[in-house]
Amino acid sequence: MIQKRLLIITRHRLHENNGGANATKGFIHCLASIFDDCSLICPAFEGDATIYIPANVKLYPYHDQRSRITKGLDVWRGKICANEPYVKRHLKDHAYDIIVVDHSFAGALLVKAIKDTGAKIITIHHNVERDYQHDNRKEYSILFRWPYIHYALKAEKDCLQYSDINLTLTEKDALEFKSWYPDRDMHLYPWGTFDYRPMEDKTLSPKHKEPHFIITGSLYFMQSLNPIIEFIQHYWPLVKEVCHEATLTIAGRNPSQILYKTCKDDNSITIIPNPDDMAALVSQANYYICPINAGSGLKLRVMDGLKQGLPVLCHQISAAGYEPLEIAGCVYSYHNEESFGKKLHQLLTSEMDPNIVYQTFKKCFSLETGISRLNDILLQENIL
Repeated sequence: MIQKRLLIITRHRLHENNGGANATKGFIHCLASIFDDCSLICPAFEGDATIYIPANVKLYPYHDQRSRITKGLDVWRGKICANEPYVKRHLKDHAYDIIVVDHSFAGALLVKAIKDTGAKIITIHHNVERDYQHDNRKEYSILFRWPYIHYALKAEKDCLQYSDINLTLTEKDALEFKSWYPDRDMHLYPWGTFDYRPMEDKTLSPKHKEPHFIITGSLYFMQSLNPIIEFIQHYWPLVKEVCHEATLTIAGRNPSQILYKTCKDDNSITIIPNPDDMAALVSQANYYICPINAGSGLKLRVMDGLKQGLPVLCHQISAAGYEPLEIAGCVYSYHNEESFGKKLHQLLTSEMDPNIVYQTFKKCFSLETGISRLNDILLQENIL
């Protein structure tokens, strides 16, 4: 292991089971496998921390004890993350060689202060904020929408400009950042994302022949919900034209009433709210659908299907980061109704062994792959 002092700063609550938190857990495990002296500043959470972080990581949790009024005022002051006071106090008493900002939000109002410590800065960009904020702007109160988006974009810009290395989850995101500042070397690398748990060696049984499709993910916020409703209204009828007996399961967190209303007259669709065992549910299907057609970053929900050996049919935006699996015939991407029909035909006529799907996924997204890629990047940047 490398004998350098490393600090990770994240805004994600590690006990949560969502895309951002799970990606962060993978990043922490990769970093802790390379650096022996590793510390983590994160929001306080309940439960056993050893479930989520390696034994060699020193944990520094912080509590957000601000009142609702103070939180509202802080948005207008640019304090879009609660960690700023704690991090600044911590850096007065602790010295680090490398500081990793996990998501540019975690570096809001902090990047210049971190730079002044003399530490190397690595920022992990979970997405492109311009895209994410545009797609989710209606989620925020009108009173706070402008300052929140403004300071989110500023935090991202500061991280891009002041970091010694900028890591993205996809090649698409890295290319977009480069297009903003074509004359500046921001040391951008598409790193990817990785499962923080060791992937087991398993043998999957052949899938049944019935056309059973499944969609998973959060079923309440607009960037996730709107594409699913659009899929049900415009694309699911195309599936039923080809497969009269096709069934669709939609499973995930807190389904909205809009979703229930959209599906209520279609007996081929089943909604399962907050399933206890998503993996077991997905394994009962034989095709996975991801219709998310907005945003940036990497859509982690696609992994729900790949982990169970299911071939994936997804919108081309959701295919970002999964290019090797698309080349291998495990992922099929579409961009409109015409291309959907073609890809659906390819999906239904493919005879992909679920074990090949799983092994291809494992090769691309295992923790070992993440460690190897990061090690190469750090060597290239002369940080190791």
